[in-house]
Formats: sequence, structure tokens, C-alpha cells
Amino acid sequence: MTIGSFLIVVVLVSLVSAFLLLLATKVGIVEYLQTHGDSCISKMAQCYFCMSFWTGLLCFLALTVYYDYPLLVFGAVFSAPLTRHLLAL
Repeated sequence: MTIGSFLIVVVLVSLVSAFLLLLATKVGIVEYLQTHGDSCISKMAQCYFCMSFWTGLLCFLALTVYYDYPLLVFGAVFSAPLTRHLLAL
């Protein structure tokens, strides 16, 4: 995988993660996690950077299994700040 295609995948996963987090906020999943989750889950649900990292990691894990390319997992580190920036807009 080239650097250009890796960057495109990072941007696409960031967009998908931002969409999923906005959908979870709209549906009420985030509020449910904040009120009914244990202390760790509740703190994580209050931090959009944490949620963007874990959402991106889940998306990259799915892509890693699909493409059988284990280095894709490290893309979550690069997609989390971008997703956080997208959510702040």
C-alpha cells in the first residue's frame, strides 16, 4: 500500500467515524453511555477525542481483517485528530 492510498483511507475512515459519532449523539447512545456506563465508559463518552480514536480503531480493524494488511491498524492514530477536528466544526 502506498502512502497516498493510506492517506486516502485515513481520510475516509475519519469521515465515517465522524458520521458514526454524530449519529450516535443524535440517537442518544452517547448520553446513555454517559449516564449508565461505569466510570471509565462514562469518562470516555464525554471525550470526543477518545470516542473518535476507538471508533476509528474499530473501522481500521474491520479494514485490516477485510484486506489482510495488519499495518492498517496504525491508521487509527492518524485518523483520531482528523475526526476530532471534523466533530468540532
